[in-house]
Amino acid sequence: MEKMESIKKDVVITIVSRQNFEGCEPDQVDLITTGRLYGRNGKFYISYEESELTGMEGSRTTLKIEPKQITMTRTGTYPSQMRFAEHERQVGLYQTELGEVAVSTHTSQLTSSIDENGGALAIDYTVEIDASLAGAHRFELSVRPS
Repeated sequence: MEKMESIKKDVVITIVSRQNFEGCEPDQVDLITTGRLYGRNGKFYISYEESELTGMEGSRTTLKIEPKQITMTRTGTYPSQMRFAEHERQVGLYQTELGEVAVSTHTSQLTSSIDENGGALAIDYTVEIDASLAGAHRFELSVRPS
């Protein structure tokens, strides 16, 4: 069996996160940060430190990018894990200042062109909290070597 070469690069990450919560004005967070791009066994990983701007200072976010799904794992102050697969509903636990909350996501669209040179991804999804629709989201991320 042929061993796939692994990669590890410092990258510049640009994130645009739009949120439309029921009964609230739409919200958008734009963030440019540095991080790492890893490639191993046909999967790519992007990791970066959250900042005060995202409200999750003290947390590290890692995205695991596979051909048909993306898993977002946060460690640190606000640990959580969310999995996104097109046309699938996923349930995960989300850590908040008030404790753990069961959060369901339904991914309507997922695109990714991430490879060893960087690229972009976009996820359109809705969020349910306690089985009630809480809002619609779009997460866009682009990565380029630093």
